[in-house]
Amino acid sequence: MSKQLRIALFIEVLLIVGLLSIGLIFWHVVCDETMKTCFSRDSFGSMLGFLLLSAIRPLVFSPLGQAAYIAGDSFGLWLGTFLTALGAAISALILYFPGHLIGKKIVRPWLTNNLPSTWRLIRTQDYKLIFISRWIPIFPFDIFSLLFGVADFHARQVFFFTFLGVLPEVYFFASIGEGTNSSLVYKGLTTLSIAAALTTIPLLLYEFVMRKRGASLWTATKKVYYELLYEARTNNDIVRNAQYSPEKIPIVLLYGFFSSRKTLAVMEKLLTRQGYEVMSFNLGGSLGVFFTRGIPETAEFIDRKIQRQMKRYGFEKVHVVAHSKGGLVALYWLLKNGGAKYCDKVITMGTPYKGTWLTYLAIFTPLGFFWKDVWQMRPGCSFLRNLHEAEIPKNLKIHCLYSKKDSIAIDTAGVFQGNGDITAVPMHHLSHFQFLARRDVASTIGRIIRDEPLLTQPSEESLSFQDETVEHLDLDSHKSAG
Repeated sequence: MSKQLRIALFIEVLLIVGLLSIGLIFWHVVCDETMKTCFSRDSFGSMLGFLLLSAIRPLVFSPLGQAAYIAGDSFGLWLGTFLTALGAAISALILYFPGHLIGKKIVRPWLTNNLPSTWRLIRTQDYKLIFISRWIPIFPFDIFSLLFGVADFHARQVFFFTFLGVLPEVYFFASIGEGTNSSLVYKGLTTLSIAAALTTIPLLLYEFVMRKRGASLWTATKKVYYELLYEARTNNDIVRNAQYSPEKIPIVLLYGFFSSRKTLAVMEKLLTRQGYEVMSFNLGGSLGVFFTRGIPETAEFIDRKIQRQMKRYGFEKVHVVAHSKGGLVALYWLLKNGGAKYCDKVITMGTPYKGTWLTYLAIFTPLGFFWKDVWQMRPGCSFLRNLHEAEIPKNLKIHCLYSKKDSIAIDTAGVFQGNGDITAVPMHHLSHFQFLARRDVASTIGRIIRDEPLLTQPSEESLSFQDETVEHLDLDSHKSAG
């Protein structure tokens, strides 16, 4: 068992045991040692108190079924079910809004760049996804509440369909809390089936009607499936019609974490229109498409790819333009794998040289078992320290494009720290993903490659670029290298 796997397993076990313990301790403190009759069913204050505790339940890591059990014992079956479901809907919003702040700056731009059909599914079919995840209790309630915010679901849909979807599960646990004799449990199971049918049949009928109009969840899901299939096929295909002149120095484009080559299409077109020859590679990862491979392994991979292209077409060196995690790959290749022999100029955009706290969102979940790169991008980790301490060859020029609006590599966190020829290029009007689709960025890259002075004062040209993100370009000639 690898060190990464052992650490991830330890973290997961520690989290599960710790969270369950906190939940049990919380309710034992609120109630009594037997967790019986926690609240008076005749008191409005007790109902309000329970509703408040149900709303903040995720903050004390308590399972929803536990709250429903206590409600059934304290308020009876029907009132307990209603109060718990209402509290669950409120608690979903408490987790939704922090997730929404994260998703608005990170996930939404990523989805619109990589998986537009998936984004449309989320925006048009979110209420069905919410209901299904609540109605089937195998989906973690609180984690999904956070994910609904990250994926930018509509808040009102989260509230209403959470309330509707949890009713069967809440009713079942409330019926057990009200009494434990076999007849009551049997009655609870019977009523559970009826409640499940009553909440599901209207949604199925609505889905049937919308399917006739071509706007059903089934139709949208098929589009997402075909989009993922297309993404996997096109990103793994090697297009061999690209030609590179031995007299020109080509630009190698590298993309970032959990992105695909599709994100480079606009920038490649913009640089091609300036007369540059551009190449990119499928870097592999999840589904063979979305970049989650380790940084050292990827550096070795691009080293083999670049040398192969040099032998095939006869050029002697390359320039590298890299976004986000791709910048770490580029620097590792240049400083650790001897890539500086073939490259004397690298431009990084929004690269988290100091790491990013967002990696912990993956490390503290089962994703930490599989993705090596999130461990290599932790703030203060030994991997990043060793990279910064590496000797920079005298011939290598490093240009770092960074922005205060970048939510991944915030401000100067996007500038490499080392003893060498390093130039920080502020572009504070850009967010993290805007680096990939802006004419002013492409213009700046062109100036750096041509060794022209960068604009210190906003020119009329740059101001016209300021608010212009390229969305509609003919991308049919997108090249890749074998």
